[in-house]
Amino acid sequence: MQDNNQHEHVYFVNQLYRDFLLPTILGTDNDAILYWGGKRIARKYDLLSFEDVVSFFNTAEFGLLEKTKTHRNEEVFKLTGQSVTDRINSGSQEFSLEAGIVAEAIQKETGRTTECEIKIDDRKKEVKLLAKFD
Repeated sequence: MQDNNQHEHVYFVNQLYRDFLLPTILGTDNDAILYWGGKRIARKYDLLSFEDVVSFFNTAEFGLLEKTKTHRNEEVFKLTGQSVTDRINSGSQEFSLEAGIVAEAIQKETGRTTECEIKIDDRKKEVKLLAKFD
């Protein structure tokens, strides 16, 4: 039961800050600021590889991150898990923080300028992050 209580607490904190307070304060700039904030987080915590990001996402309870495809100029990731499902079910379409973290870490790992797009699959309750590099 403790794990469920911990999960409920983390979900509540995420919902309070990320899905209510920050959008209220930041308004239409919310997504862009969280994306760039994610890039700063990746630099602060030295997330220099995909494995570092997976570990960080687990610790922060952002969800389970998996690499699903690798192409010449793109890597595709899938973010799943209870926290992702809960956020999608609550109507949240905001995963810019995670996208920024992935973009910066992949940029550090590959040495190539990287930007990350977000695709939310409401039916599957998962988020695809498309890291595109030059």
